[in-house]
Amino acid sequence: MEHVGIYGLVFGIVCGSYLFLQLFLDMKRRGGEAGHYRNLPSSLRLFGRLLPLFSGNVGRQMARIQPRRLAKIRRQLLAADMNLDPEMLPMLEIFLCMAGLVAGGLGTLLLFRHGGFAVFMALVGALVGAVYPSMTIAGLAERRVHRIIRNLPFAIDLIGSAMRSGLDFSAAVRYYVSAEDATNPLAVEFGVMLHQMELGKNRIEALQDMADRIQVEEFNSFCAAVAHGTEVGASIVDTMKIQGEEMRRARFNLAERKAARAPSIMILPIVLFIMPAVFVVIGTPVYLKLVSSGMGDIMQ
Repeated sequence: MEHVGIYGLVFGIVCGSYLFLQLFLDMKRRGGEAGHYRNLPSSLRLFGRLLPLFSGNVGRQMARIQPRRLAKIRRQLLAADMNLDPEMLPMLEIFLCMAGLVAGGLGTLLLFRHGGFAVFMALVGALVGAVYPSMTIAGLAERRVHRIIRNLPFAIDLIGSAMRSGLDFSAAVRYYVSAEDATNPLAVEFGVMLHQMELGKNRIEALQDMADRIQVEEFNSFCAAVAHGTEVGASIVDTMKIQGEEMRRARFNLAERKAARAPSIMILPIVLFIMPAVFVVIGTPVYLKLVSSGMGDIMQ
């Protein structure tokens, strides 16, 4: 068993050195590709750069086997603003599953020299590696969408106020983008929309593309209202005022739903941490009093 662990460690060192060399040559050949893996978490960026060495036909075959999951992954990557090929995610899950299997099994075997425990930790590492990429991307997409929902009412109000001051729609959106921080995801998406309009897309098409990227129901309603107002010749400013109120109401409803989920989320930490501490604080004086009164022998 000890020799197996040593052989596995040597194999891992050799394979790691080869992969590092291939990664270095690939980055040098491509000039670094600083923006190729935009917004990809640092924990996945290294594996994302390694995946082109292994993916290809395998990723495409898995995409054909799971078309619905691939469509869901594509939507999550769009919502998270990650420049990653959706076909690479199944390969990333397989790669991290194998890495977790080897790391958990060999690490436990070298540290504890216990075969059964090493098998258990290898299975745990494989499970964590398999679910980590999809959970990470889904969490990042959800957080980004929530930030967009929080910023939407203010953005619509500001753009509407700028239009009431005499600016047209494009100039009002450009004013909002320049007034916001570069880390604001809604300002980033509006900037992409402006760039598309400069390249020749009309307002409705650019807004629809933005709605497809951020995947927020309230913004879809806003796009439909703006498109309808443009077709019938209604005032966009009044439409934006009404939509701003609707988005503010939707944001309030979202906050209420999150507040309603708080008690169920708090059950686990209460049971694991607060209740044992309460039992210790209450039970220790009672136990000490029983022992001092001579009832300790009876309890034992």
